[in-house]
Amino acid sequence: MTDFSSNLLSLGSILSSMFFTLGVVYVLLKYRDATVKLPVDREQLIRIPAYGLQQQIQDLQIDLIAGMLMGVMIVSLPFALDSIQAHIAAGKFPWLFFITGLMGLTYCAIKTGKNFSRLTKLRLGHTAEIATANELIGLQALGYQVFHDIQADGFNIDHLVIGKNGVFAIETKGRHKRHKDLLKNNQNGGKGYQVTFKDGRLHFPSWTETKPIEQATRQALWVSQWLTKATGQAITSTPILVFPGWFITSQTKPPFPIVSHKYLVGTIPSLRNQTLSQQQVDAIVYQVAQRCMSKSEAGK
Repeated sequence: MTDFSSNLLSLGSILSSMFFTLGVVYVLLKYRDATVKLPVDREQLIRIPAYGLQQQIQDLQIDLIAGMLMGVMIVSLPFALDSIQAHIAAGKFPWLFFITGLMGLTYCAIKTGKNFSRLTKLRLGHTAEIATANELIGLQALGYQVFHDIQADGFNIDHLVIGKNGVFAIETKGRHKRHKDLLKNNQNGGKGYQVTFKDGRLHFPSWTETKPIEQATRQALWVSQWLTKATGQAITSTPILVFPGWFITSQTKPPFPIVSHKYLVGTIPSLRNQTLSQQQVDAIVYQVAQRCMSKSEAGK
C-alpha cells in the first residue's frame, strides 16, 4: 500500500467516528421534522426579557465546548494517524482497538439518541411555556399578578395567576402536532390538531391521556394547602390546563378549564372561583414572591 493510500485510510478511520455521530443526529433531525412539529411558531412569540443575551450565551457555550474538543483533536490527530499507519505497515489488524472503538461508537450513538429525545421534549416544553407566558402578559394589564416556574415540593407550578377573582394554578403541556394526523383529518374533512375532552379523558388524534388532568388537579391542591397555611386564610386554587397551539373542544363538562393559550386572557377574568379582597391578594402575592426568592437563593 502506498504512503498516500495509507495516510488516506488512516485519516478516514479517525474521521469516521465524528461523521458517524453527526450522521445519527442528522437522521434523528430528519425523522423528527418529517413526523412532528412544534404546536406554536417560536418566531411569532413575543421576545422575553434578555432573550437576545440568552441566545448569545448559549452560542458562546457551544463555541467553548467546540473549541475544547477541537484542541483535543488537534493534539491527538497526529499520534492517532501515526499509530494507524504503523499497524498498516506491519500488516497486523488492531482488533483490540477496533472492538474498543466499535463499542465506544455504539455507546455514543445510544447516548446521542437519548439526549436528542430529551432535548426534543425540553424544546417542546420550553416553547409551550413561553407561549403561555406571552399570553399571560395580557392579564397583567388587567391588574393580575403573574408568577412563573414556582418551585414546589419536588415539582414546579408552571404559572400562577393571582387576582381578586381567585388564584389560578396553570399547568402547560406541550404536545407535538403530527403530520400524519393533519393529513388524516384533512382527508376526512375534520379540523386538524384538535383535542377533545370526554368522560375524563383527553382525546388527541392518535392517542388519549388522563395524567395531565390528574397533575393539574394535584398541583392546584398543593397550592391551596400551601397558601392556606402560609397566609392563615382559606385559599382555594383553581387548576387550568393549557395546550398551546391546539384546538380544544369538550363533549362532556371538564372539571376545570382546559384551553389553548390564546383563550387564557378571556377565560380567567370570567371565572369566579373565590372573591378576594385587595388585602388578601397582597398577602398571597407576598408569600408567592417570598417562595420564588427563597428558592432562587437556595439554588445559588
